[in-house]
Amino acid sequence: MMPYLMTTDDTGIACVAGESMTPLMLSFSKYTTSIDQLAVLTHMVGGTCADSLANEANLEYLRLASDQRISAAKDARIRSKRYHALAAKRQYKAYKALIRSFGEIGEECPSFSSEQEQFVWIIGTATALQAVLSDTLGGMEAGVPKTIAPKAMRAAACLDTPEGNRLWWGLPKAIKSVLWTVLPGAGEDGVDPWKEMKKAARIGENEGVRMSQALMAMAANNASKTELVKDTIRAHAHSLKNIASNREFNLVDIMATDMITALSDSLWTEALGHRTPHGGLGTFWDDVDEDDVELDIDIDDL
Repeated sequence: MMPYLMTTDDTGIACVAGESMTPLMLSFSKYTTSIDQLAVLTHMVGGTCADSLANEANLEYLRLASDQRISAAKDARIRSKRYHALAAKRQYKAYKALIRSFGEIGEECPSFSSEQEQFVWIIGTATALQAVLSDTLGGMEAGVPKTIAPKAMRAAACLDTPEGNRLWWGLPKAIKSVLWTVLPGAGEDGVDPWKEMKKAARIGENEGVRMSQALMAMAANNASKTELVKDTIRAHAHSLKNIASNREFNLVDIMATDMITALSDSLWTEALGHRTPHGGLGTFWDDVDEDDVELDIDIDDL
């Protein structure tokens, strides 16, 4: 199931599959060999579903708050936090499945027997990082230990080699660099984490899996570097037009675009009250003529 799922360009289908099939597949672990590596991926996908719902609730919150509809805005904010907490719980389960499969991350690097194991390792490491971020946004309800973040940084280093970064779209370098910006004293002397992130993003673009670019945009947003967020979104939109998605890992690339789009939607909604115009990813209200932005409205719906 999972190898095929990684090739789809439909995150909605992936969400439904992840949410509905995870309990069924994991039930077989009592009767067959461990499927913890598969659990890393299914819980990761399930977390993505909850993240999407949290983002939608947050957009609603921004619109309602702008309209001074305080009670409704508060309700949307609560829903957003609940979905972030749900995402954190699922992502934390992915982390637990990862350590059941390989041992605690951030200690010794495992001896990978295949590229499939490397894939699970780097995706699981990225999901562990997301668990910490989601739990923070969810009000710490899931109880994800903050100590996972430095462990994820050290785990990513296991594949932070020229070959590892080429094979896994710059993600090892991106994870390390992102964490350098949020963990005091974690970086290397004389190394600019933002330049390292840009290197990772370029690798991902060239390989057709732009997850490193999405992590860079998230890090820039976390650091309140709005112009860098915009530039990264523009670069992502340009890349989509010029570099085809990696067919083997199409879903990961589409998930990256969803993450980028969510950030773009948030910026547009804060500024003008609506999400990114249809077909307008990579454009912004302050660099285009509003009269030239085609509204995605069917007159028959009015």
